[in-house]
Amino acid sequence: MFRKKTTPIKNSRKGKKSNNSRVLHLNVTSPRIMFFQSLKTLRDMGRKLIILAIVLTLGYFAYKAVYKHFNDNEEFAIKYIPVTDFKGNDTVVLSRDRVIHEISQIDLQGTVFKVDLDDVEQRLKERPEVISVKVERQLPSTIDIKIQERVPVAWLSCRELGLAGRSPHRGILLDEHGVSFQSEKGFWEIARNLPVIEVSVTSKDAFVLGRKMNHPDAERALQFVMNLHMLGPQDWGVDRVVVENFYTLNAYCNDGLLAKFSMYQHDFQLRKLLLIREHAKTNGKIVKWIDLRPKTNNPGEYVDGGAVENSGFSAPEESAAIYSEVDESTQSILDRDN
Repeated sequence: MFRKKTTPIKNSRKGKKSNNSRVLHLNVTSPRIMFFQSLKTLRDMGRKLIILAIVLTLGYFAYKAVYKHFNDNEEFAIKYIPVTDFKGNDTVVLSRDRVIHEISQIDLQGTVFKVDLDDVEQRLKERPEVISVKVERQLPSTIDIKIQERVPVAWLSCRELGLAGRSPHRGILLDEHGVSFQSEKGFWEIARNLPVIEVSVTSKDAFVLGRKMNHPDAERALQFVMNLHMLGPQDWGVDRVVVENFYTLNAYCNDGLLAKFSMYQHDFQLRKLLLIREHAKTNGKIVKWIDLRPKTNNPGEYVDGGAVENSGFSAPEESAAIYSEVDESTQSILDRDN
């Protein structure tokens, strides 16, 4: 008979696994072994520290070389420091000399790389007359300073707050947006002839320095002042604008005229005032006071030609006797609606 031939299967994986399971792993340590292991670790750390020290030393000397090249190189010495507004025009309030020598504290003997641009910007931003500023380094020898100024348009007067109005050192100024700020050196020459807005306070936070005022009547008075600028150059000006109440502005002109305006329609009323002034001049007369609030039949008073003495302003009594002093030709001008 034939035998069935079979091939024995070797379970090598199982056998290997069983053999490995019988291996015993021992971690033997001793003070001597720990000592040599510590020495090896210290040697590795020492190599890394030495490499790091070399890199730092090379970096330091490279930095010194670059620093000396840029900061002590006469090629980059400061030669030009233009100070303009953002449109390239000369600044109005801050002179170039004051910006460079007094505020920015730039070392003119140094190079453009020695100027701390952030520090210069911060110094300028702290000034009340500055809205925004940008300082740039332009190689090889220029520090360009651009300033958006807060140009004053009127003084602020308030008895309750002790604001005296036109004062070179203690006065408070307003810009065209109604932001109030302290008058300081350099303002007087451009602000001495600006009109004074006189108001009464309605709340404690009505006027906070560096912020837009919170006073509706004062805002209307400021709008009146801005409308004055739109008239263009005149041979007269407004010295003081007094908020009499919530519907009346008293404008005291520097030639003695007192004009009463409403809180609105200032452009129309100012055009009427120009017409009345021109008519009075043509007839050899001077307007002493006029009420421009009514659209027609404006009461007023004229005097014969000659300078009106400017010895302080006071509103006259509004009586029928004063109205009767206006002649027919003048009344026809006052009655015009446009």
